[in-house]
Amino acid sequence: FRNSSCPRAVRQELTDRRTPEDVRRWILSPPGWIEVRDAPESGEDFATQLHAGERESILLAEAVRADVLLVDEQAGRRIAMERKLPVSGTLGVLERADAVGLVRNFAEILRRLQESGFYLSEPLKEILMERHRARRSA
Repeated sequence: FRNSSCPRAVRQELTDRRTPEDVRRWILSPPGWIEVRDAPESGEDFATQLHAGERESILLAEAVRADVLLVDEQAGRRIAMERKLPVSGTLGVLERADAVGLVRNFAEILRRLQESGFYLSEPLKEILMERHRARRSA
């Protein structure tokens, strides 16, 4: 892994009492390749359309010229793409990891992701599983 930056607002969101305990523990002692950083200040108008985590993620991604910005919320993705940032969501990262053989049990990971509070519709889950099966049979 190359070093990854995590804005302080994202860390704060992940330590909220409603966040699953495993996630809270993880972000409180993140792996060495994650650096929690301050995002640059900005008075731009997009700031009012997003939560602090998405706003800081976009600003930090621009400042460090990130290879990819991980953002799942639709408004954040739209604004990041308008700002010409390379974007992926959690599911895109998971599919890439599966494609290169880093995932042992794709269905179990999807189940655990849902249990953590990640919204995943059943039709999308089935599409993901179909693509997983196609990768495995190729």
